[in-house]
Amino acid sequence: MKVKDLGQAAKKFATNAQAGSGNYLSGVQNNQTWATNTEAAAPTWAQGVQTAASNGRFAKGVAKAGQSKWQSSAQSKGQARFQTAVASPMAQQNWQSGFTPYAAIIAGITKPPKGVRGSPGNYAIVQTIGDALHKAKVGS
Repeated sequence: MKVKDLGQAAKKFATNAQAGSGNYLSGVQNNQTWATNTEAAAPTWAQGVQTAASNGRFAKGVAKAGQSKWQSSAQSKGQARFQTAVASPMAQQNWQSGFTPYAAIIAGITKPPKGVRGSPGNYAIVQTIGDALHKAKVGS
């Protein structure tokens, strides 16, 4: 079977994918079932993750990509995407609303007294905060 030239195919992919951004947005805006379908797929996701873990697929994928590919992509794309994303008003609002419950927990903690630098009692303060936040996160 004849395979098309991969250079031309890659160029066609990039061109067509860029032109499809409007279709992407429309698809997101018009989708009314994402959350329901995604929640219903939770058992399938868990089974897939367990199978992948037992077969070592995560480690194999990391090894296949390698340090240099990850680092190159992170440097060439990641910084600009990160900077743009975190500067948006939506990101700021999401951060604030996501952190608000934890800020309330921290504010409500009665901390043990602070000791001198390096005092074991100071670690108790950190543990008190950590325990309260962990309890809130896991719901117990």
